[in-house]
Amino acid sequence: MERQPARILVVDDEAAIRLTMSIMLQRRGYAVSSAASSAEALALIHQHRFEMALLDLKLPDGSGLDLAEYLRLHHPATAVLILTGSSPLDSTLDDGRLGQFHYLIKTCSPQDVLERINLALCS
Repeated sequence: MERQPARILVVDDEAAIRLTMSIMLQRRGYAVSSAASSAEALALIHQHRFEMALLDLKLPDGSGLDLAEYLRLHHPATAVLILTGSSPLDSTLDDGRLGQFHYLIKTCSPQDVLERINLALCS
């Protein structure tokens, strides 16, 4: 029996980032779903099981941290990676919850994203 590809959810309100991440991950053999908002993401989470979620920190209708906490409570096997446009050391991200999750700055290389995903899915 052939193993199914890992399902990854990409949540970002910027269409270009969503599309770029989705294409990059699909080319690596992952099954990818994407959402532009917290509401869209929650609808997908209720329909599918995801092994990994890439979440934008700031969404138009909520926070990626809120989605991350939802996943941790209701789908603890889902690995979470938060993507942010600012450094978590920046005072604008002074939210103690951020330290509970893995994060990457959006300006990181695609290779950094893939390495972090591989680590999370293999652990």
